[in-house]
Amino acid sequence: MNIAIMQPYLFPHIGYFQLMHACDEFLVYDDVAFIPRGYINRNNVLLGGKAHRFTLSVPKASPNRLISELVFGPTPDSLLTTLHHAYARAPYYAKVMPLLQAVFQHEDRRIGALCKYSFERVCDYLGLECRFLLTSELEHDRSLKAQDRLIEMSLMRGAEGYINSIGGRKLYQAAPFAAKGITLSFLASQPSGYRQTPLDSRGEAGADMRRSGRQAQFVAGLSIIDMLMWCSPGEVRDRLAEYQLLPEDPQLLRATGNATDEVAPVAGPLARNVAAYLHQGGLASCH
Repeated sequence: MNIAIMQPYLFPHIGYFQLMHACDEFLVYDDVAFIPRGYINRNNVLLGGKAHRFTLSVPKASPNRLISELVFGPTPDSLLTTLHHAYARAPYYAKVMPLLQAVFQHEDRRIGALCKYSFERVCDYLGLECRFLLTSELEHDRSLKAQDRLIEMSLMRGAEGYINSIGGRKLYQAAPFAAKGITLSFLASQPSGYRQTPLDSRGEAGADMRRSGRQAQFVAGLSIIDMLMWCSPGEVRDRLAEYQLLPEDPQLLRATGNATDEVAPVAGPLARNVAAYLHQGGLASCH
């Protein structure tokens, strides 16, 4: 079983959901310190062809408090109005907007609980299977240092593999995980772009784009909301598979062209089973 452990974020970008695609169980890491001005309570959608920030308030937010001790404030009407203006003409608005409304109006306002609910709703919509648990509701030694704590929770859940985002390569080492029988790997995301403008009845770019002669520039790194609005569930699932799982071992990183901080371009479907690298002489296919 593969496991991922991440702090809760409000409708994060696709890389976060790719961790769910790559693992069997996802622990929402909500018993750690709140990060102000991060992505726990905000993200970006596409409005007027540009990234536009939306935020859900967190009363009494402080880096001296645990995420599990804080709640989201009420969802303002202006946030839902912004989403309407941004995506009313998107092809999947009618299906996705009720999902967003249900999440933003969810009665359990605890940060971890609301984010967990959002992950479950999105995964249900996409047909993606993944179990979710809040770490604040698990009995474990919270006095351990960061890496040791992740290892302990992975062992408690019976995980054989722990998957982290690629940024964790500077933080975690494979040896302590391996000593406990756990394979450490890092997810390098490279999802392909998609159309972010509505089509007319003829299946062509809208009249405004035709009159201007402009080609819409793809805006990457937005909240998953954007992809859900413009892409079918099947198209989103295809992009969820566009990643590589890379080993921590420097020799294998060099062999895959990822020995530096720069991640080599990747194409899907991509590797899910890093352990197969040595056996097959390369990265295994996703499914």
